[in-house]
Amino acid sequence: MIKVLLVDDEPLVLIGMQSMLNWGKLGLEITGTARNGADAWTIVQSQHPDIVICDVMMPVMGGLDLAEKCREVDTTLPVFIMLTSYEKFEYAKRSLRLGAVEYLVKMDLTPELLENALHRAIERVKKERVLRTPEATAAVSGLEQYRDRLFIQLYGGLFRDRSYFDSLCQQLGLQFDAPWYVVAVAELAHRELPTERLVTLSAGVSNMAADILPKYLPCTVTASNLSHFNVLFPLDSPVGMEQQLDEVLKKTGQILFNYFSTPIHWAVGQPVQDILQAQQSQRSALSVLTQVTDAQPVMFYLPQATTPVAHRAQTVAQIQDYICHNLSKPLSLNDVAAVFNFSPNYLSQLFSKNGESSFVEFVTATRISTAKELMATTDLKIYEISDRVGFESPSYFSKVFKKLEGVSPREYMQRLQGESVQ
Repeated sequence: MIKVLLVDDEPLVLIGMQSMLNWGKLGLEITGTARNGADAWTIVQSQHPDIVICDVMMPVMGGLDLAEKCREVDTTLPVFIMLTSYEKFEYAKRSLRLGAVEYLVKMDLTPELLENALHRAIERVKKERVLRTPEATAAVSGLEQYRDRLFIQLYGGLFRDRSYFDSLCQQLGLQFDAPWYVVAVAELAHRELPTERLVTLSAGVSNMAADILPKYLPCTVTASNLSHFNVLFPLDSPVGMEQQLDEVLKKTGQILFNYFSTPIHWAVGQPVQDILQAQQSQRSALSVLTQVTDAQPVMFYLPQATTPVAHRAQTVAQIQDYICHNLSKPLSLNDVAAVFNFSPNYLSQLFSKNGESSFVEFVTATRISTAKELMATTDLKIYEISDRVGFESPSYFSKVFKKLEGVSPREYMQRLQGESVQ
């Protein structure tokens, strides 16, 4: 049987939960109840429940503090289901960060909601029990350690003998057969933290990144140190890589920030065609990591310019790339100059001398071009497109669109619809 501890300072809530379900039918046994976190902590230490259903706000010690004490001893068990009278995002975020499987509002609690949460908790308990068998623990931890060691050696450029490297990969179940590879280096832009807290934060962020990123793209996440981890992406081609990775890394960074309140900075290196050149990709990523900011959380390595003219052209290309990927944000000359730490006057001159158009012309043309693409590929309304590409109002969008295209947005969309019918 899986043991459950109920913790709430309201006696009626404890009684209600006990009578709400047929616990035995679910393979569960209620081994105790407590009225506050301190009493619950004593029970956890003596009875070792597998699941704790716990109120967030209680006298003496709240549920979140109880969960944090448990996590100091064991990173996974007991599994927590949090209850609250307040639908506060901060509570929910902290609960999930501490590994809770569910965050339930008491006023909305039904037998069905509680049972669904318990099924998730039971599944996690069972998986953890399997992983804790001596055989599984030894096998999993040993394999992971060997794989991590291989990636550390790979990024250190320590493999000189390809046959030896191939042999190791075969033994560890690793396969590197992509035409191209690129390494992204992630940095936790945290404030100064005590070492113990930093260890917990670093492990939590890199582990969650390892869960999230493969849902978007194939990759391997490897911790580097307490503030950095590496992500190896196999590629079919480097063409279109920047747009694809920019979107994925920004999404992942936002999810990680929502959970851990720590900004994540990403630097993407130079693509390489040989896995044994991964060190070059990683080092080129590190060379641009210092330029990454909260305003521009993802940056890509560009080959070093050899002349002043080439350097200015490269800078303009970086600014144009930022504009293309941030159309919904304020993009005045002052806004963009602040992102790149330029004066507005310098940025204007830089564009005029090294771009094919002025700064304002480029921003406007890019917004209209993107709007046309959205009209052709989506069912968005004109006002939605106007907002998505960064115009202050639909009427101003229509005015600028007609000036550049010769027709209004509505007329342009009607033409597109007519062409599709023909």
